[in-house]
Formats: sequence, C-alpha cells, structure tokens
Amino acid sequence: MEYVRLGKSGLKVSRISLGCWNFGSPNPPWGKAGKVTPEDSIQIIHAAIDMGINLIDNANRYTGGEAEEILGKAIKGKRDEVIVATKVHGEVGPGPNDKGQSRAHIMKEVENSLRRLGTDYIDLYQAHNVDWDTPLEESLRAYDDLIRQGKVRYIGCSNFPAWVLAKSLWVSDVNKLASFVSVQPNYSLTNRAVEKELQPLCVDQGIGMILYSPMGGGILSGKYEGSVPEGSRGADEPAVAEKAQRFQNGVNQLKDIAEQLDKTPAQVSLNWIINRPAVSSAIMGVSRLEQLQENVGAVDWKLSEEHMKLLSDAFPA
Repeated sequence: MEYVRLGKSGLKVSRISLGCWNFGSPNPPWGKAGKVTPEDSIQIIHAAIDMGINLIDNANRYTGGEAEEILGKAIKGKRDEVIVATKVHGEVGPGPNDKGQSRAHIMKEVENSLRRLGTDYIDLYQAHNVDWDTPLEESLRAYDDLIRQGKVRYIGCSNFPAWVLAKSLWVSDVNKLASFVSVQPNYSLTNRAVEKELQPLCVDQGIGMILYSPMGGGILSGKYEGSVPEGSRGADEPAVAEKAQRFQNGVNQLKDIAEQLDKTPAQVSLNWIINRPAVSSAIMGVSRLEQLQENVGAVDWKLSEEHMKLLSDAFPA
C-alpha cells in the first residue's frame, strides 16, 4: 500500500480508503439503504486493514448511524491502526436542529458519533455539505473547540464549492481557528468538473482531496457494457445506466489499456485518479472482498504519461 500526506497536514493516509455508506440495515430511519450485513461489513473492514488501508470513511447519517456502530465494533482492539473519518450535516431526526452545521448540531452529533464508534476521538471530522443558513465562523469555531478538547484531531469538508472552501480557509486564518485539511469531492474519469476550480485551489492551498465515486458509480469497471447487471447501482439509479452508455467509447479505451497492462479497468481508472494533482486518497464502497482485493491492485505502480493522456482524451473534462 502507498501512503501520502493528507494535503499539507502531517497525517499519512492510504491511497485507497474504505467507505462505509452501504454497511448495515436495508431499512434505516435515515440515509440510504444498506447493502452489506454487519457481519460481512466487519469482515471487509478487517480485510481492508490487513491490506494496509488505514483511512475508513463514514458519516453520522449512513444507514441511520448503524454504519458507525459497525465500524466501532470492527476496530475494537485495532483503533491505533485506523484513521477514522466521519461526517456531520445531513438530517438525523425530525427537529429543526437535527441537521446542518450549527454549533448546536455539531456539538450534539460529535458525541453521538463518538458513542457509536466506541472511541474518544475522531481522526478526521468533516462537514458533509455547506449549510447556507449558518455562518462559517460559527461552524469553524465549533470544530476548533472540538480539536482543543481532544475529541477531533483534524477537520475536513465534503461537497464544498471552491469559493466556499476558499472563504472557509480565510475565515480560519483571520480568526486563528483550525482549518480544513481536506475536501471530499465527486471526482472520476466520468466526472472531472473539479478540475476547473476546486483542484487548482487544493494544489495552491495544500488541501488534500479524498475522492468519492472514483469509479463513476461502477461505470469504469466496464460492467455496463451491453446490459445493466442486476443488483448494480445502475439498476437502482437509471441515470447511472444512461451515463454508462454516453461514456462507452471512453470505457472501450480504458479496457484496451487495461488489457495491455494485464490490469482490470477498475485498477487502471483508479490509478489514473489517485495520481492526479492534490489527490490523497480514493474512497471505495465495496460489498464483497473480491472487489476490495481488486481495488488495492490499483496502487504500487503508475500509468505512463502516454496512457494518462489517452485516458484524459477519452474522457474529456
């Protein structure tokens, strides 16, 4: 496994990280339905740790909080081997303060996450989205207090536009508050919008990018050629299946390169993305150990400049 610094922080994270969004109940009180049983989820987490994956991403909202509980059980006795990342923002109850980035919500939810995770600190606590109703100063001071209290070690954000992230860094700077060390955007060969503004900002300011959906919803595995597999994301989300058809020429190029290198399309597409500027890690959501093993095969080698360019041209930004 390869490890790199998370942005300009001193924290070193694995190039491939594990996401927990699909671990747990198929009928949660909030969040998306889980697809992996607790028993299988724990097995996957243990296997990921054994493979050298040290960054595991979660959120208070995932499968109604069960995903955090599963992770807490899985890392019992292994806490020092893992960088626990979780998020706060989404709706977790019926009350007016059961969502967002207010100090009240952040302070309440960090305690809930700590309890579910069975730990006394969170390595990376992330704002899951922008709260347009709460001043950035209020949110950042709450995060700064959590760091000072020892409950959180680093802070990051997710789904922040470049200008909001830039403003957040400025607010932290002028108020001498802890600042975001990372951002989680949707970034893959099929979605390169971040290259216009967010990625250059991250390069300039030393912000690490932790990517979600680096496989484009499974499109870059090549599994949508000809038909939509039963149980796939495309079967549940027609927009993914339609998108797969639009990118078929690019996927064909991806498959050609994979065949030349004796790699899988998933490994080649992941290798392309983790070696892009400012990228620290790519989050993989898996439901089977075989998928995890394949994804780990994307590290410890690097595409040639020629292959990088061929893929960039095949999937234009």
